[in-house]
Amino acid sequence: NQQPHDWREVEKQVLNDVYYRLVDTPNLHHVFPTNFLASLPNGQRLQGDSMLNIVYLSQLTNLKISDTNPMLYLRELDRPGFDAVLREHLVPLEVLQWARAGQMPDDALHRFLEARIDLIIEVLRTKLEGVPFQVIDTGS
Repeated sequence: NQQPHDWREVEKQVLNDVYYRLVDTPNLHHVFPTNFLASLPNGQRLQGDSMLNIVYLSQLTNLKISDTNPMLYLRELDRPGFDAVLREHLVPLEVLQWARAGQMPDDALHRFLEARIDLIIEVLRTKLEGVPFQVIDTGS
């Protein structure tokens, strides 16, 4: 519904332009790759499997990123207009700011997940205007 574009080839929509090509089908990509999270000392790996840590990217982009530290691959992909592409994926721009600064906080994944759920809820409220719904935080 957001019609997100690929992170590497920003002119291509992930689900429209790429979906039916066998060589470059959409892949689920962990923004914070699970193997990268396993290398961190504070046990963020369990949160890494959250649906909130996943975006659709083309297969080729996903393979190129692989398990790279997000601070490295985001900096490599960063160019004019990249922040708009991240917004289409409902990815908080805070993660791009961390990449540009070359460091992320110890609780980066937690902050990312919390900010992303806020963006998703905001979009749902807009798209479901007039439809009452309640957000329940089961993490508490």
